Amino acid sequence: MATATLDPPAPVLVAQAVRAHQLGHLDAAQDLYLRALAVDPMESDALNLMGTLMLQRGDLANAVPFAAKAVLTEPRAAGALNTLGLILKQAGQVAAAASCYQKALLVDEGFADAYSNLGVILKSEGHLLRAIDYYRRALDLDPTLGETYNNLANAYQEIGELEEAVDAYLQAADRMPDSDTVHYNVGMLLNRQGQRDDALVHLKRALDLNPERSDARHLVAALEGRTTQRAPLDYVRKLFDDYAPRFEAHLVGDLQCRIHLDIVGLLNQHRRGRRFGHALDLGCGTGLTGAAARGFIDHLAGVDLSENMLRQAEVKGVYDALRAADIDSYLEAMEGTVDLVMAGDVFIYMGALDTTISLIANRLNDRGVLAFSVEAEVPAASWVLRPTGRFGHGDAYISSLMAENGLTVVDKLQTALRTDRGKPISGIIYLAEKFAA
Repeated sequence: MATATLDPPAPVLVAQAVRAHQLGHLDAAQDLYLRALAVDPMESDALNLMGTLMLQRGDLANAVPFAAKAVLTEPRAAGALNTLGLILKQAGQVAAAASCYQKALLVDEGFADAYSNLGVILKSEGHLLRAIDYYRRALDLDPTLGETYNNLANAYQEIGELEEAVDAYLQAADRMPDSDTVHYNVGMLLNRQGQRDDALVHLKRALDLNPERSDARHLVAALEGRTTQRAPLDYVRKLFDDYAPRFEAHLVGDLQCRIHLDIVGLLNQHRRGRRFGHALDLGCGTGLTGAAARGFIDHLAGVDLSENMLRQAEVKGVYDALRAADIDSYLEAMEGTVDLVMAGDVFIYMGALDTTISLIANRLNDRGVLAFSVEAEVPAASWVLRPTGRFGHGDAYISSLMAENGLTVVDKLQTALRTDRGKPISGIIYLAEKFAA
């Protein structure tokens, strides 16, 4: 006669589940946690770790009850409170998550993860200095937290403390040598500081770890002196999504950028009182050019890849319409024509401009105007990908594109677009007009 096989005690099953979980065998781990809970429905470690596993799988609906029951079962378990906080934050309940982390610290004032997670929330709310303090407290308690070092570096970078950011990224890379994200972050920042050889080492490592990283591939090509067609859209989108909170203060204040003022100044010299009925601001960013030009435009639309930049632009209230989109895709799909197209500091992320200029020309009315900037390359060049990850364009290439698309260059201004590590970046502002054939 067959006899039923009894499961081992719940703690034994949990120990087996933890080993499977650590090895990434999530199905096996889940089965073992559930078996432990069948033996003892109040096994707090199984409840807590099931909540963690569900969070890893993105199953918040099932993660919450497991984590909440773990806290009810063991209300003074700091780990359970921390897990519930992580799940609540993922579910968008930030205040409730912060409360869980704070309760975890009341239970265990030396719980490093709770300090680190509170730092994440503080940073997301714009409290960067307080976030840095919490990250530092976490690392004083547990210097092995690589992810916390990476978050600390991100916060330092946002407040402009770049040397501290590099050091924190390198600490993160030491602790997380197989993280493509960390290697990319430190490589990008080292490149920004002109430490190109060291930057290339980390960017190549990021690409080795994750061959799908188009952003790393783009910067590796730039540092190795290879020219490509254009920067990957994901790279540009993330660059400016991250840059948005400090964009204007850094660009206009620190980098002394005047592109928006130079474009509008050139337009004012030539329009002779003319107003533009419909205008399009390509790569509008936070709306610097749009705000400067709005006084002589009746209807103004802005397009940008970065939704975070568009949120900043929306606050200005100068646009009649804003759209998150790739420039070429937007131009292909748009209906109607416009009288003015502005593109300030956007073609520096697009090498080959043949398709883009053709699309713009097709969307311009007769006597429509195109005003844009490029970083100046040697006149005979077409386009060159620079170590910065931006493109420079030659005057001969730009002039030929204008002519090929029925546009006449009516004026151009050679100017310093901005500074880079204290040195001016030479550029050209072009003003072109479309005349009837």
